[in-house]
Amino acid sequence: MKMLKEARYCGAVPELLKNKTLAMIFEEPSTRTRVSFEAAMTLLGGHAQYLKPGELHLGVRESLYDTTKVLSHMCDGIMCRALKHETVLNLAKYVDVPVLNGLTDYNHPTQAICDVFTMLEYMPATKNLEYEDIKFEDIKVVFIGDRTNVCSSTMHITTKLGMNFVHISPKRYQNPQEWVDIANENIKQANSGSVLVTDDL
Repeated sequence: MKMLKEARYCGAVPELLKNKTLAMIFEEPSTRTRVSFEAAMTLLGGHAQYLKPGELHLGVRESLYDTTKVLSHMCDGIMCRALKHETVLNLAKYVDVPVLNGLTDYNHPTQAICDVFTMLEYMPATKNLEYEDIKFEDIKVVFIGDRTNVCSSTMHITTKLGMNFVHISPKRYQNPQEWVDIANENIKQANSGSVLVTDDL
């Protein structure tokens, strides 16, 4: 991402997705998600096809299987912003092309990836370092607020990188144990980092 951003400022973005088409399924509208994906596809030489809410009824007029098979034959990838996480999982089951999660009720990985990238880009301790030189185990990310799809994704990506993640929230709004279990498994695999869920500021 850093190299692509630098290339854009120099006016030399490589057409990594030349002649590629991304189908974008939106079960609910989103200006930022739509524009960011469309802009990225255009910059990289590809094309994004917007399928707006109400235009495509997955599993209603046609079966989910039939719809996704048609899309995967015509497009090189599918991005889905869905109301339910199961929708994205079912899409991925049936298609032969990559499926990107543009948001579900469970997580929002594309936002979390960009958030973490921005943190590393601007934090004084990391902004001048190459990624291979960053000591992720020395970074602590604190999320204050109730459990949300953004909180879930932020916890999972930071612990996957071996960072320390803290979620501060009243007990009834804290991350459920199954989300925390995934974070703990990430920490084991990264061999660094930690996760703490607390109501103590």
